[in-house]
Amino acid sequence: MKKYPKMDKHMKKLRVGVIGIGKIGLSHLKAIKAIEPLGYAELVAICTHDPEKAKTLCATYEIPGCYTLSQEMLKHKNLDLVHNCTLNAMHYEINKSVLERGLHILSEKPLTVDSQQSSTLVALAHANNRKTAVNFVCRFYPVIQHIKELIEKGTLGKIYSIHGTYLQDWLLFEHDYDWRVESRYGGTSRALADIGSHWIDMAEFLLGRQVERVAADFATFLPMRKCSPTETITVDTEDFASLLMRFEGGIHGCLTASQVSAGRKSGLTFEIDGSIASLQWSQEHPESASLTHRDEPENIVDETGNIFPAKEKEESKIAGNPEEGGLPEQARPTLSRQEIFLEAQQRMIDNFYRSILFSEPPLYADFLQGHHIVHIIEAAIESNRAARWVDIDR
Repeated sequence: MKKYPKMDKHMKKLRVGVIGIGKIGLSHLKAIKAIEPLGYAELVAICTHDPEKAKTLCATYEIPGCYTLSQEMLKHKNLDLVHNCTLNAMHYEINKSVLERGLHILSEKPLTVDSQQSSTLVALAHANNRKTAVNFVCRFYPVIQHIKELIEKGTLGKIYSIHGTYLQDWLLFEHDYDWRVESRYGGTSRALADIGSHWIDMAEFLLGRQVERVAADFATFLPMRKCSPTETITVDTEDFASLLMRFEGGIHGCLTASQVSAGRKSGLTFEIDGSIASLQWSQEHPESASLTHRDEPENIVDETGNIFPAKEKEESKIAGNPEEGGLPEQARPTLSRQEIFLEAQQRMIDNFYRSILFSEPPLYADFLQGHHIVHIIEAAIESNRAARWVDIDR
């Protein structure tokens, strides 16, 4: 993460609040606390419905404002910016309230559950001249930034297609329950809106092209789920989504999103095929990507942007393996996938803050992009219903 000099003590800093402290909200909280030492942002309030959890978090992280009602938190006179980490169905009302208070807003995805809501938010943000962001964090893996540069430089040649997956298994069994499986909480789409939206945003970011048409196929393999030992609910969202896409410029795309793929925890992958070379990346090995040509050995693109033969990486592993007679490799400590994800989350939030304070060019997705993704999800829902290609509304 780029580090700016600490701000002068008399200069304004962003005073930040977080609404919703579940798993994702907690990652936002930790990222904000990691940014605080730079001097231009401070976490001053959180809101979660559980009063004991709120008190514990405020005490643990030394947060002065502790709330259980979002409208009460929004009355906090010292707020500049809010992170909305609530249930999907709550995004619209909270985002709208934040913007009406004249505050900047970072919202979890999907931005809203329908495009009428997202259109209203885009107009409101424009009218109030507020900065907005949607938490499509995958853009901020270092390797992803370098892949975008390679595409822009023409290293892959003319882009033909992008294809890949986002696979998880946390909803594999009928006793696996989460609020997202019910449309009243998560919206009409689940697998595509919840995880597929990350893939679509990253594809558009890398290609610099938007999706124009889609053809979708959804499946709900578990139509009934146990939400408690004594209660079963009817599932009205998809476990699986397959999506064909046509991007601007004639680029073809294909995505499979599933939350019932056994053994897959964070299976976001993609391959971009060009007239000169192809490039492959997986979130399960986020520190590097594979660059391949027709008649040349495989190359590796690492998180610093260096490109080197894949065999050097394998030789390096063997050299550092005592069982193979090698010496331990002297390199920076290997980070877990979760640690690398949290670093990406921190970069995303930091870029948003610096775009507000220092006019740094935004690399994050704003509400206009979030609105576009909502249109894609709606088009996919319609395509699955009507069994035909559907154009994306503009």
